[in-house]
Amino acid sequence: MKYLKQLYTNLFTDITSVPAIFQGSYYPALTGLRGVSTLMVLLAHFGLNKYLYPHHIYIDARAAVHIFFVLSGFLITTLLLKEKLKYGHINLRYFYIRRALRILPVVYLFLLILIALNYIFKLHITTINFISSFLFFNNLPLRGSYYTAHLWSLAVEEQFYLTFPILLMLSTNKYTAVTLPIVIMVPLIAIGGYFRIPFLYSSHAAVLLTKLCMYAFWKGPVMILIGSVFSVLLFKRVIRLENIKANYFLSFILLLTALVMRAQNFLFYTKYVSEYLSNILIAFAIILCINKKDFLSTILSNAILLRVGVLSYSLYIWQQLFTGYNLWQPYMHGFIGYPLWALIVLKLVFVFIIANISYYYERKFLRMKDRFEHTRGHNKTISSANTR
Repeated sequence: MKYLKQLYTNLFTDITSVPAIFQGSYYPALTGLRGVSTLMVLLAHFGLNKYLYPHHIYIDARAAVHIFFVLSGFLITTLLLKEKLKYGHINLRYFYIRRALRILPVVYLFLLILIALNYIFKLHITTINFISSFLFFNNLPLRGSYYTAHLWSLAVEEQFYLTFPILLMLSTNKYTAVTLPIVIMVPLIAIGGYFRIPFLYSSHAAVLLTKLCMYAFWKGPVMILIGSVFSVLLFKRVIRLENIKANYFLSFILLLTALVMRAQNFLFYTKYVSEYLSNILIAFAIILCINKKDFLSTILSNAILLRVGVLSYSLYIWQQLFTGYNLWQPYMHGFIGYPLWALIVLKLVFVFIIANISYYYERKFLRMKDRFEHTRGHNKTISSANTR
């Protein structure tokens, strides 16, 4: 009882200082983790799993996206809390300008080029699909095009930016009171719905709530909030890293366990349960590897992974033009007859060339974004390199 009372007190005590873990302005391990996630998406989407399936292993692109979600929620919340502590409030106008300059130029360039490709190659992408992509609501259950299918994850993030930072600006305690029950109850209802617990199907309202929770969990918002809540718990000293006896390999083991346990061919895999526990382990791995120099942070700070991490947003946007084992895209028909391994290499070369060109274009807007960060006294490195 005493522990629960102390926990409640910590949860709803005002944040007064920045934890030691967040004193720095740039976390290279997190940039490297973004690089690993990006490589997972590329290799899975370009066909490497066809070589891995016979060995009963595969690369899970959705797991990589969930790492993006947890990381995004963690970093955005951390930046906003640091701003609130430094200035006494969060400037939402500057926040949305920075997010727009970071997100919109590349994705809108992609969509404009896709409109041209749609006209030239008759890709049959509908007007409503372009509208849902431009306005970031194609995570809703609408019939879409494979060419823009990956933008569902970006829509989830944009919807998070438009809602939860407002609540965080108003009150950190209210933010905790809303988000903590969400990251606990929504997964539990989704798990209960999966196991067909009668209470959750006792009425039309209960069925609707259950389906909404199952959809919301699987489509990403809860994953972003898990990362966000972990940041809040660190600021409120609910999680005290000094009390965690972490060895050199712990964060690596946690991340590896998180990826293995959510694999559908894992012996104890259970839908929703595995994903929920996996994302919690990912969040723990994140805070441990940025807390000190350990095995995972050493790997993630590799120069190659850091470069991939810097390019991760552009790589993720443009890779959709080359996905699939087969050359179903009309502009790729000239490579029919090549072995799969050669196609994977070619696709990687193509997307890295495009991403580097795209990043050169992107940097012009990042410099504009930096001006708004300098206006608020921020170090530009943390937002440019660590946040999407």
